[in-house]
Amino acid sequence: MKKLFKYFLSLTAIAACLMSCEKWTEAEAEKIDVPGKSEAYYQNLRDYKKSDHQVTFGWFGNWTGVGASLEKSMAGLPDSVDFISMWGGWKNPSKAQLKDLKFVREVKGTKALVVFLVLDIGDQITPDEYNATLAKRKEFWGWKDGDEASIQAAIVKYANSVCDTIDKYNYDGFDMDWEPNFAHPFETSYTMKPAERIRTFIETVAKRVGPKSGTGRLFVIDGEPYAIPKDLGGHFDWFIVQAYNSSGYADLNSRLNRIVTYFDGVVPAKEVAKKLIVTENFEQFALTGGYTRFRNPDYVSAAQTPGVPQYIPSLKGMALWQPTVNGELMKKGGVGTFHMEYEFVVPNKGGTYPFLREAINIMNPIKK
Repeated sequence: MKKLFKYFLSLTAIAACLMSCEKWTEAEAEKIDVPGKSEAYYQNLRDYKKSDHQVTFGWFGNWTGVGASLEKSMAGLPDSVDFISMWGGWKNPSKAQLKDLKFVREVKGTKALVVFLVLDIGDQITPDEYNATLAKRKEFWGWKDGDEASIQAAIVKYANSVCDTIDKYNYDGFDMDWEPNFAHPFETSYTMKPAERIRTFIETVAKRVGPKSGTGRLFVIDGEPYAIPKDLGGHFDWFIVQAYNSSGYADLNSRLNRIVTYFDGVVPAKEVAKKLIVTENFEQFALTGGYTRFRNPDYVSAAQTPGVPQYIPSLKGMALWQPTVNGELMKKGGVGTFHMEYEFVVPNKGGTYPFLREAINIMNPIKK
């Protein structure tokens, strides 16, 4: 077996990073022999994930926890991935899945979140025997049309059921996929769309996960964070933006500034930027590293920058991007991919997850 090496932030660099989150520093590195992967290696890895750095995220699908390769296992993800949202498989995990989950959580320090679209009462949590129709679903949760007290009570029950599932399997939090203003390829009545209904859901969940809970578990929102009641912005650890087909820095800054403007007076601009994770659709672009028409920030013109490509893959561009709000440079939260597992092996690329690893190294460079 070819000898490989892996580099991670040393404890000294981590401490320095924690002391000054505003400074853009290049971390000192400790070289660790990967084949052995000692406890010191994993301890450094876990410490790194507790440090102030740009995070790496992804929606991980097709999870089984078994197979001849690690393609369908969390254990096969790059060690430096900070947290994932489980795109399926979280409802009734098998013994193999739970073993896989335990390894990445306890040994690698990788967090795993439940994720699903919240559009109707009982989405993804209603028992099968009550899930055939919306009417049966409402009956199960105690929702009576026209009776606002029963509706609010049903939403509280639903939100707590989501948290009960997280507790049952010892997951690390909830990724609320919130897309109430988009058409969807399945039937939905958008019963959770009214502001006071989603408010009740968010406030109930936030008591048990997220920065308001004190539990250490994450509460993140993806899709349309600007479509919740404005005053609830502080209830989330991360704002995840589906920046699919992004064309460059101007597009990413526009997406950021929309959220900054929406939460103005509630969440400071620097905090919004630092909580922002921009993502690309690897269900479509896994083999190219993202949308291929992302403008290269180093390109001026063919004459002025000979040999520099006009465009780069969007995931690389996202990793390079430093947010700007009102002319001020800020630090972003990180990057991620949808269906990250589709990049497990890329033809003509060495190793696994080549584009995600490149993004990690761009955001968190080390000294060799």
